Amino acid sequence: MEDSHPTTTTIPSSSPNTTNQSPSPDKPPTPPSQPTLVQKLRVILLRYLTKTARTTDRTLIRLSKLLSTPSGTDVLLCTTSYTLTLLHALLSRLLEKRLKTIATDIASKADGILLPGETLIASLPAPTSTKLIAQIVGSTKAVVELISDFRIFVRLWGVLGLYAWARGTYLIPLPADAGRTEKVLRVLAWSAIVACVGFQVLENGAYLSSKGALTSLSWTGDVGKARENAWWVWSSRFWAAYVGVELVRLGVERYCVPMEEKGILGRADGDGEKEDKIRVEERRRKEGLRKRRWWRDFVSNLAYAPMTVHWSMERGLLSDWGVGACGIVAGGSLLVDAWRETA
Repeated sequence: MEDSHPTTTTIPSSSPNTTNQSPSPDKPPTPPSQPTLVQKLRVILLRYLTKTARTTDRTLIRLSKLLSTPSGTDVLLCTTSYTLTLLHALLSRLLEKRLKTIATDIASKADGILLPGETLIASLPAPTSTKLIAQIVGSTKAVVELISDFRIFVRLWGVLGLYAWARGTYLIPLPADAGRTEKVLRVLAWSAIVACVGFQVLENGAYLSSKGALTSLSWTGDVGKARENAWWVWSSRFWAAYVGVELVRLGVERYCVPMEEKGILGRADGDGEKEDKIRVEERRRKEGLRKRRWWRDFVSNLAYAPMTVHWSMERGLLSDWGVGACGIVAGGSLLVDAWRETA
């Protein structure tokens, strides 16, 4: 019987009976379906609406914070009022030019028809754009008068705030070793208080007289009207005095206070190894806030200066668009800072 074991121990690399088959190629992955144009527009619209809703919500919350304080309400109404004043002045000038053009055109056409001494009376429909401008002019004037009346009314009890200001200034006496700059600033503070009291008392009297609340002989008839006008003018003069005092104060703080504090700040910066970083950052934040408020007050009072001079004169100084432009700068500088505080 023959041996059934193999004659070699070498393992063959491949089985002789195995058939070589090429591997089947893999199927390519199915590409993702491309969104249609409608789907893309839907996604874009959804993102836009979501972003708009968040922005609107944030804006309304900040506006609520702004209007929750008397000062915030006043600066917003102030800026709105002077913006509408400028718009009213510009549109009034445009309306006047359009009406003048229409009248000139009618006169030129009727010149060859009318005989000497004849008069033409005609009622012509105005263009739609001219009617719209006339409506906007009337509306802006009414809103400006309403805002002005409200702002003056809520200032009637402003004398209470002035009393608190004067009381606080009196109860904090200057130290015995007060420098020249501190003494100058204290004098300017009392000057500002006196100017504000004069302005507030005179404005209150003129406003109450204009509303018929003062009925004595000195406030009725032509004499009363003349007195009311005089009080309006003199209240503006006290306001102009306050603006002048504020500009002087800002100049003193700009050029005198930093020079006196320079040595103290320099010594604090030099001892940075011992000073906590939080304290350094806090000091820098306060310094930045002080500079920002300085520029806010400077721009606002600088813009108010020509306006107060304008109202301090019997015939005025600025046109309506000049008052509107200066008022936008004066109120806008305060509004920007107040809006930043609501963030």
